[in-house]
Amino acid sequence: MEAIIKPNENAPELFKSKFLNKLTWSHPALIFSLYALISAVLIYVGTIHFELHTNTVMILSLTGLFSWTLGEYLMHRFLYHEISNAGYDKGVRYIFHGIHHRYPNDASKVVLPPLPSLLIAAVFFLVFYVLMGRYALAFGPGFMMGYSVYMWVHYAVHKYPSPKRFNFWWKHHNIHHFQQHDRAFGVSTPIWDYVFGTMPEPNRKTIKIVLKK
Repeated sequence: MEAIIKPNENAPELFKSKFLNKLTWSHPALIFSLYALISAVLIYVGTIHFELHTNTVMILSLTGLFSWTLGEYLMHRFLYHEISNAGYDKGVRYIFHGIHHRYPNDASKVVLPPLPSLLIAAVFFLVFYVLMGRYALAFGPGFMMGYSVYMWVHYAVHKYPSPKRFNFWWKHHNIHHFQQHDRAFGVSTPIWDYVFGTMPEPNRKTIKIVLKK
């Protein structure tokens, strides 16, 4: 399947309502602030009310941080893209992710807005709490901060030109957007692309770039 992108156009508004359209915009600083606050509250509750030891909090938080990279990969590959052909232009999938692919240089569509972001985070935390009990109060914050770091990386790759050094984030993610939409699903790290065999293939292209005249 060939994917069509329009890199020099801004995305059309998703809703007729100006208020709803404003809710589709966000900035990584806002997301980071929200999750930093939520994480601090959860860790406070875990240490004060559930008597989690400091070492336990540190270990579980770091484990959660790393676990996010796997969650990021799996959601990007199997939820945001169709499993059969990595498409992204139908239904809810288009609203959540496809519009960003179709208009990759529209900065307003780079960061997931707070409301859907928090709803997804709440579902994840509920699952963690069912599986881990009180330890989710330390694991969850690490997972959330991993998501926040991912948002900053994703925003920087799309917002700023590639630096001469430490530019592997730019190279890897730009291949996903501009060369092979069914490869390079990792944003924070390519480690899971190596593990699951979705690293980019040399001299291969699945994307058609349409430039506005």
